[in-house]
Formats: sequence, structure tokens, C-alpha cells
Amino acid sequence: MREPNLYVILSHALIGSGFFFLYMQHVRVIFETRTNIQHLNQLERESLLRREDALYYTFYKTLAEGPDFWHGYEQLKNVTDIEYPHSVNVLQRFYVLPELVAAYFFHVVRNGYNPIIQPMQFYFEFVWLMGGVTLLVLYLYGTLLSENVFGGIYGVISYLMFHSFASKIYERPLARENFAFPFIFLQMFYLCICIGRVIHRQKHTSRVFMVFVMSMFTACALLSWQFSSIIFTTQILIVMTSWNAMSMPTCLANTFALDYSLSQVLGNAIAFVMSHGNSQLLFTWQLSVSVGLFLITLMRQMPSRRHSTDGLQWDYFSFKFILLALLVSSMQAMLLDWLGKSGFLNAQDNTDVHYCDLWAYWMLQVKVNFVTNLSACNPLYARVAWSELWQLVKTLIVKPYCMYGVVMLAMFFRKWRKSNVPSSVTQEQRERARNYVLEDFLEEHHVSMNDMSNKQTEQQLKKCFEMLESCDHDYERYKREKAKLQQEQPHTREEFMQDIKRLKAQIHRNSDKQRKERRAEQEATANENDTKDAAQLQGERELEEQSQHPENCESETDETLPSKAPNPAGVEDSGRVNAATSAPANGKRRTTTRRDDTTTPRANVQILNLHYMYSFMQMIVFTLIGLTVRKLFFLSFTQGCVIAPTVCSKVWYHRQRNIFWSVSLAVFLLSMFDPGMVNIREEYFPTRYTHNADDLDSMLEWIKLNTERDAVFAGPVEIIGTVHLTTKRPIVNHAHLEMRQVAERTEHVYSVYSRQQSSDIYNQCAQLKIQYLIISLDECTNEVRDDCDILSIWDDKQPAYRKYPQFCHELLHKNVPSFLKVYANDNYGIIKMFSQSVQINLKHNKMPEMSI
Repeated sequence: MREPNLYVILSHALIGSGFFFLYMQHVRVIFETRTNIQHLNQLERESLLRREDALYYTFYKTLAEGPDFWHGYEQLKNVTDIEYPHSVNVLQRFYVLPELVAAYFFHVVRNGYNPIIQPMQFYFEFVWLMGGVTLLVLYLYGTLLSENVFGGIYGVISYLMFHSFASKIYERPLARENFAFPFIFLQMFYLCICIGRVIHRQKHTSRVFMVFVMSMFTACALLSWQFSSIIFTTQILIVMTSWNAMSMPTCLANTFALDYSLSQVLGNAIAFVMSHGNSQLLFTWQLSVSVGLFLITLMRQMPSRRHSTDGLQWDYFSFKFILLALLVSSMQAMLLDWLGKSGFLNAQDNTDVHYCDLWAYWMLQVKVNFVTNLSACNPLYARVAWSELWQLVKTLIVKPYCMYGVVMLAMFFRKWRKSNVPSSVTQEQRERARNYVLEDFLEEHHVSMNDMSNKQTEQQLKKCFEMLESCDHDYERYKREKAKLQQEQPHTREEFMQDIKRLKAQIHRNSDKQRKERRAEQEATANENDTKDAAQLQGERELEEQSQHPENCESETDETLPSKAPNPAGVEDSGRVNAATSAPANGKRRTTTRRDDTTTPRANVQILNLHYMYSFMQMIVFTLIGLTVRKLFFLSFTQGCVIAPTVCSKVWYHRQRNIFWSVSLAVFLLSMFDPGMVNIREEYFPTRYTHNADDLDSMLEWIKLNTERDAVFAGPVEIIGTVHLTTKRPIVNHAHLEMRQVAERTEHVYSVYSRQQSSDIYNQCAQLKIQYLIISLDECTNEVRDDCDILSIWDDKQPAYRKYPQFCHELLHKNVPSFLKVYANDNYGIIKMFSQSVQINLKHNKMPEMSI
């Protein structure tokens, strides 16, 4: 990886900015095409938001509609209408960093530039901006790995072609991953930059800046999405298992790993402070593994380490420490339970355990609890279809390698055919060409016929005849090849002379300690063997001191290595010059240790270095996660768009640029037509897309007109957040089922779909102080259609009640004490709950009761 100059940086910034604005307009148009949001009223716009998206927009609406930003900020510290009647600190419990940033800039724009701007319009523009950042980073990331601007463009086009798989930003604009993934992607990209810089320079500089930048990216991702900690956990494990494969000194690798682990710990600490002490951040896999990496790196740098078998023993110790950190992380559920029972921790802080239960459900087919089964039946968490997986494999893997195989096969048959074709050159033509070459040789080297008996001259002439034979005794072709060779030789000689000058300058910059050693060697009177043994002992002592003092790693590496190794030959010549110029004039040889493992890798083997290795391994991890959770499959597609340009990169084809361009363009054009244009056409003109025609708007209007402002509601997690957003009525449950207390409340609310007795269901709802209960009529059929039917989930949980009818089905057709149906449409019904000791006088002055 070469250091880019200013013009290259500016050109990449210009191209990336073009993709940034193009993508913003792309998703803006798709969203408008699908929703026609510009022509909807406020109720219809807000009813488009479902599940936790509606909840987060409620927080943003509170911040945006206040007189200033800080007024809404204080209101979010004490919210009582989302888990009624409990008070919730939203800044501590939820991931509201995007809402805070968007609302702050909304107030800035409204007060200083555009006083008539709408909050929802500004919020969506903020979402499109974050999507543009993702595409910008994807272009830069692809360019970095492929070392070619075409690789970045290829990655961007692939992302747009797979946009329906790689991003659902136009379907769920307010999803947490739309805000967190740009920061995760930035952190991954900057990590690869830092690794590539260390490999190129063989020193680790700007340590404070690196720790600061990576800490901020990590903190922003953790504050925006609860799944970010798991992604960073996989990243840490990849780095931990790959550090021994790095082609750099051990002390340099340890220093880099120390800064990396410190950035993870600081990012977690910053997120904890900014979230007003969110206890979920204290019990994550990411924190435990990053602390483990930090401690391992510190121990590896202890002065007591030796160069014998201790390195292998420390590697075993590091592996054991990793397993211990993972074991402690996996036992955090038990720790959380113990802290909850002791009163030190709230019972709802249990995010990672919810994902563990989901993976146990998918992988092991273990039905853990009711809420886990309910979450697993969410279409967003369904398994990925094989057709979607095949699209990824076919376009990003199969096509490039097939084209590569075709080209390599064609080259093989071409050489095989040329080798089998009999030569049409006559013996006379061969002799004439050899005579021409002989005349040119004698004239060029000023050699007479008498000097031809010299062995060196014979070898040179033999090489010329061998080149003529490789050119099929074509004299004109021989002259062209000879001219190319003569043009390359001055460039190689110039690089060789630059290495000599650089090494001479390094010799003059030796430390005082080295000068004293040289002076002592010159004055020594011992024999040559004793001098050699002493010099070897001193060299071993220097290596031991270097391993014990990693802070001297950068300076020593900078003095003993050239700043750039253009080719393998240059590296070998530099080593010979170093050995020759360091020998003293008195004939006593000075031992110079030259470490071959610290030389800068060549461009055609950098694919084996850590930044390539990390990107490929992260792609594999994202694929495994995406195969498990459909919602997270965008991680695999996005990372695949970064890896795709490197598959047919010049790293694989070395100097055969014609093969690189032909294969890359062929794969690019094939992907443009299939499946690229098909997916883009489906986005703008969907054939399978249907709008949410569940008649939710009429129910929301009825609630606003016929219920009290302080009436408490509960209902399905898909729409209860929308009810709170549009009507501002208090609710007792919401869609964040990974919080234990909300999961327990949701299970009580969903008991209306079970076969329990009415008294039991009423007691559960009365404990939550529910006044109105919203039910989904599709789930009240008293029939089990599939495993994801709510009645089927209840039957698995309560097999003893299977002989009873479903309660909500009976509720819709019979009169049940304490439950009264007050509203119904084709999809939803509203049940009024009251005590038998209180007589309720229902008055519908504005809208009559609707029948089923």
C-alpha cells in the first residue's frame, strides 16, 4: 500500500462526494415513490412508522417540538408514558444519539436559516445523509483494498445493484442500523488504514490520534445500536487471532494491539458516560474481550519474557485468556440475575442474553420462552432464503473466479499450442539471425574475435542467443525485447544507488552507543574469533533489550530499515551494501543483525497481511450472522461489495494489467445486467410491494376522538408505538423486547391470545393498569395455522390449557365480564377493561361504535 499524495486524496474525495450526493438522491426518490409521503397528512405520515421506529421518532418529536433543544433534553430524562406508570430515563435506557444530533441541528437550522422546515422532513434528510456516508466509506474502502480507483467504483456500483439486499433504508429509515453502521464502517476502514500504514512504514506513529478517532467511532456506534457491541466483539477476536500472522516486529505488533484494545475500552467508557450510566454497556462481550486483549498485550510486553520457548507458552496463555474472557461474557446472564436479585441492577438490562436465546432458538431449535419465540417469528428475523444467498455468491464470488479461470485457461492453451506448433524457421534464417546478434554484440561491447575465449564474454553472448531463441529467432522481435530490457536497467540502477545513499545516511545517524562499540572494536587486540563471539553476544543483548523495551521499537526500526523497499532485488542489494559498508578498515568484521521478517511486504503479497486478512474474515463472520438473522444480512452484502473488487484485483494478476482490466470489466458488465438492472427496476417499480393497508389510520382517529388523554393503552408490539406517537396516549409496552421488564409486560399483554381463564387475564392486565387493550383480529381465529401463530406459541408454553377455547375469540363473540369491545375494523379491535364494581357509562359523542 503506497502513501497517497495530495492530488490522489483530492481526486478520491471528489469522486466519493459525487457518489455521496448521488446516493442521497437515489434513496430519497425511492422512498417518495413507495410512500408518496409529500402528499400525506401528519397522521398518515406518522402511521407509516412501526415497532421501535415509532418510539424513537417520538423521542425526536419531543426534542424538536420544544422551545429549544435543552428543554426536550430534560424532558427525556423523566418519561412516564412509554412504560406506564414507571419513570424512564430515555437517555440511559435507549439508543437515542441519532435523535439528539438530528434534533440539535434541526433547532440550529430552524432558528437561523429556515424557520418553516418540518421536523419529519429534516429527520429523513439526516437519514439519507448517513446513507451517503456509508456509500462514501464503501468507495474509499474498496479503493484501499484493491489499490485502484476502479475497485472503489466497482464496489459502489455493486452496492447499488444489490441495494435491495444490502440496505433497507428506504423501507425502515429510522432503523438503528442505518445510524450505527456508518460509524462501524468508518471504524473498520480506519483500522485498515492504520494497519496498512504500520506495514508500510514499519513504525507506529500518531498513537494518541488513532486511539481518539477509533474511540469516538466506537462510542457513536454503541450509542446508536444495541447490536454494535457484538460486531465489535467479532472484530476484536479477529484481530486477536491474527496478530501473529503480521509481518512486523513483535514489539511493534504489541504496541499496535495495545492502542487498539485501549480504543475499544475508551469507546465503551465514553458511551457509558454519554448515556448517563447505561448499565447494559458494562456487561457486554465487547468490553470483556477488549479488556482481555489489553491485559494480554501488557503481559506480552513484560521484561521477564524470553526468546526461547516462552513465546509459544505466551501464545498458549493468550489463547486460554481469550477463552476465559468469552466464558465470563457468556455467563453474564447469571451475573445479571444475581445483581438484579441483590438490587444493584435493574432487571431489564439484558440485551445480549436476548440474542443468545434467539440463536439458541434458530440453531438448536430450543424454545426458550414466550418472548423469544415471538421475536423469532418476526419477518425481520426470519432465515435468509437460498435465492438471496445465491445472488451474493454468484455475483461476488462465482463470476470473478469463473472469469479468472477462463482467462488462465485461455493463456494455458495459447502457450500449449505455440509449443506444439513446429517451427517454420529454416536453418539458413537461424544462422543469419545468429550472425546479426553476434555482430551487434561485438559492436556494443567492443569485443574482438580474439577475446571470445573469455568465459565472461561467452556467458554474455550465450544469454543473447538464449533471448534470440525465446523470440523464435525473430531478429526484429529480439531487438524490441533488448530495448525494453535496456530501458528497465537504468531505473533499477537508480533505485539501487538511492538505497546506497539512504543506507549511508542511516550509518551516519547511528547512536553514541554504536560509535563507542565501533571504537572499542578498533582498539581491541584479541584475535578475530574472540571479536566475532563478542560481537554476536552484543547483538543478542540488543535484541533482548529491544524486546524488553517496546518503546524503543520505532526508533530502532527506523534506523535499521530503509524507508521503502521497491522490489525484492532492492532489498537484497541493500542488505549486501549494509554488510559491506559496515565492515571496519582494519579487517575486523562488525556483526550486523538484519531481520528479514521486518522488510516491507511487496504489493503482490499484501493480500496475506492483516488489513486484507481482517476484511476477508470479517466478511465471513458477517455472512454467518446474516444467515442466522435476516435483518442483519445487509452486513454481509455491504462487506461483500468491499471484497468484490479485490477478487479480480491486480494483487492477484501481478503485472499482467491487461488480464486485470479484462476480467474486472467482464465481471462488472455481467453484474450490471444481471442482477443489477433487475434489482434497480424492482426498487423503483416494485411488483411485490404492498402498502400497509391495515386501516390503522381510522383506529388512531377513533382513539384521539373517543378516549381520554390519560387513557392507558396496550397492544401488539407492531403498532403500540405508533399509537403512542400519533395519539400521545400512555402505553405499558413497546417493541424493545430485549429488555427483560418490557418482555414480561408484553407476555402479560399477549395473554389475551391464550386459552387462559378470563379472571387470570384480567388480573394480569389490571396489574399493569391497562384501560384499553388493542388486539389483532387475525390472531383471534381459535386455530393454529403454523408455528409462528401466537396461539401455537401459547400452546407450547401451556399445554394443559389446550382443551379450552382461545380467550380473544370468545371475547369477540360473547359477553365477558370486565371486558367490553368498543371498536373494531377489519384488522384491529379495542377492548375496554373495567371493574365489575364500577358502572361505566360509555358516551360516543363524536364517532359511533363500529361493529365487526
